[in-house]
Amino acid sequence: MDTPLVSIVVPVYNSEEYLRQCVDSVLAQTYSRWELILIDDGSTDASSTICKLATRATSRIHTIRCLHCGPGAARNAGLRMADGRYICFIDSDDVIHPRFLELMVRQALLTGADIVDCRKKKFTDDLKLCSSINFDKPFYSLFEKIESNLYTPVAAARRMLYQRRQPDASVCGKLFATSLWRNIRFNEQTLYEDLDVMPRVTLTARLIALYPATLYFYRQHEESILHTFSLKRADVIDVADRLAAHMKENRPEVYAAALSRRLSASFNMLGLMENGRKHMTEEEKASANEIISRCRANIKEARLSSLFNPYVRFKNKAAILASYAGGWPLLSFLSRIVYR
Repeated sequence: MDTPLVSIVVPVYNSEEYLRQCVDSVLAQTYSRWELILIDDGSTDASSTICKLATRATSRIHTIRCLHCGPGAARNAGLRMADGRYICFIDSDDVIHPRFLELMVRQALLTGADIVDCRKKKFTDDLKLCSSINFDKPFYSLFEKIESNLYTPVAAARRMLYQRRQPDASVCGKLFATSLWRNIRFNEQTLYEDLDVMPRVTLTARLIALYPATLYFYRQHEESILHTFSLKRADVIDVADRLAAHMKENRPEVYAAALSRRLSASFNMLGLMENGRKHMTEEEKASANEIISRCRANIKEARLSSLFNPYVRFKNKAAILASYAGGWPLLSFLSRIVYR
């Protein structure tokens, strides 16, 4: 089998508790042709020291220092430095299975896919990682006999925007042909840089392979951005609006799916804002009211067509029915329970 170089990009910011485990999971790979690019985004804890030690340990690890520019800018810096034929992204608090690169590269070469996506599994700090990864040989023999599912770019983008299990809108847990990123970069001004970029990258690929093995493990902890309240999380509405407008103008065959994703984002933010009110200042409440108005407008625009769209998630259809049956008060109440 051909053994192309794979560039692995890891943005790092104050992740001293988890970074060693992330780097160790790369060092444990059965596939040997890789380079690891650590983007130290202005860390103020021991993360910088860990990056330096890793770089000294092997010439395959490189460190770039940024000045707290955010994950989008950090990943863009990694893209500029990457020399591999393939590239993958790992968050600094996540880990990959020892055979992640071996199996993902093999699928890319066998299928000719530009993107290979594996299954992911979450774990918490209270759950020992070794209990989440099956290192026994039956794991290998089982999944080596399973062929990946192949999708065209349009079919894969639709699945992503309709929020099927695979492919999801995260850049992590995927192997990309580096050539896909030649003219595409991450948005450096949003918290939701993955959702902003993934549908566009997917639509430039020739073929997408979904590999049905769990090879990527992502950590859930209280400090993560998506588990803390912030008005900045409303960035997802801007991203979803841009995505829908882009698809309507350039890829109308994906527009209905983009509307569905915007509907999900609007329901989610409606619930988040309703739940977060009690912790807000008066100024923040004013901003939250503007966000709620935008969410309601998006829901009102898309709810009828989405209700009769067979691919829209059941949870969203139930919320749509609630908006018709009980109006905004009922929807706001349910959103506080379901979308948070």
